[in-house]
Amino acid sequence: MDEDSWRERYRRYLTYEQGASELTIQAYLSDLEQWLIIEGQEPSDDAALEALVRRTDTRTARKSLLKFMEAGDSARTVRRRLASIRSFYRFLLRQELVHTNPFHSVRPPKGGKELPTFLNADALTQRIGELYTDAKEAAEDPKREKELWVQAFVVDLLFQTGMRSAELCGLRTTDIDFTAESVKVLGKRNKERIIPLGPGILEKIAEYLDTYRTPADSAEPTFLVNTRGTPATHSFLYRIVTQALEPLAQYNHKSPHILRHSFATALLNGGADLMSVKELLGHEDVATTSIYTHTTFEELRKNYQAHPRNRKE
Repeated sequence: MDEDSWRERYRRYLTYEQGASELTIQAYLSDLEQWLIIEGQEPSDDAALEALVRRTDTRTARKSLLKFMEAGDSARTVRRRLASIRSFYRFLLRQELVHTNPFHSVRPPKGGKELPTFLNADALTQRIGELYTDAKEAAEDPKREKELWVQAFVVDLLFQTGMRSAELCGLRTTDIDFTAESVKVLGKRNKERIIPLGPGILEKIAEYLDTYRTPADSAEPTFLVNTRGTPATHSFLYRIVTQALEPLAQYNHKSPHILRHSFATALLNGGADLMSVKELLGHEDVATTSIYTHTTFEELRKNYQAHPRNRKE
């Protein structure tokens, strides 16, 4: 990121003038990246971001809103993305880098309490297995083997831990405790939590560290690195997950956050109690977690349709 770019200046503003946490800053910047992505631009290109800002008027701002919705974002996510973009424009206005905020009059979509989308645990497990197998069969092409293996591993890790995208990006190699079979995660508001790890995913983590993690700097502490060997970003994770889950055509939503929903739903469907799932997800209020009970009830309702007496005479 260019030190004089608008994006970097905005980061410094959020850090030093607003006192925002690193997770909050990453969320704002990630939403700007998603705006670039839906407009067909390279998410890390600072020049592309500045050009997009300059050419956007109220009409094209409304089109961006529709593109977010067409991409499958929930109403709540679209509202958050709009808030992030508006915040960026407010900063640019203060710096006299722009003269108007075209998103000011764009009304976000309304939405009540939306049921989280999730992927079927069996379909997801099968897809992860296929990716590991494909990687093994591509052994003669090391680059392709690594690409497929990392896809499988990222999806596997997110599905087995329920980590947020920002939490995985912020994970350090020292956060993995092989003896205690757990991982320490830094969540929202810098709140730490411990997530237990099963033997299967621990083996994959060890394999990743020994074979597939190739940082550009041997002193790099970040656990997950991208193809260039630098710390992974939300855009990298999003691309990895969408590529990995592309064959699951029956699902419109394919993102790192969907795997978090899938983790929670699989636990509750498997009999886990709500308070345990709350702790694993890092929710402050059990009411936030309870929305998944509606999802699992809907699964039960669909299964109940098979009952022979559940038919009109």
